[in-house]
Amino acid sequence: REMARVVRPGGRVAILELSEPQKGAMAFFARLWIRQAVPRIGAFLSGSREYRYLQQSIAAFPAPDAFAAQMARAGLRTVATRPLTFGVCCLYVAEVPR
Repeated sequence: REMARVVRPGGRVAILELSEPQKGAMAFFARLWIRQAVPRIGAFLSGSREYRYLQQSIAAFPAPDAFAAQMARAGLRTVATRPLTFGVCCLYVAEVPR
């Protein structure tokens, strides 16, 4: 709602968010990478197991359709939802209605 409030009418908002791939041939491997490899690599490189938060925050984030619906309920009109990098991240573009 804050974005809808501060962006001028007709203005656009772009959000790039990490996500778990929903479908496709690479989805299984991408989810395996995000859930297993990323936390281990982060822990190894940083010396801390706290890197697990990244995987947990990705898993807790709504699916693209659900997030687009949340944006609509907040007063934004979804212009585009585009999965990138085999669905590992998603670009959301929305517009504040005039």
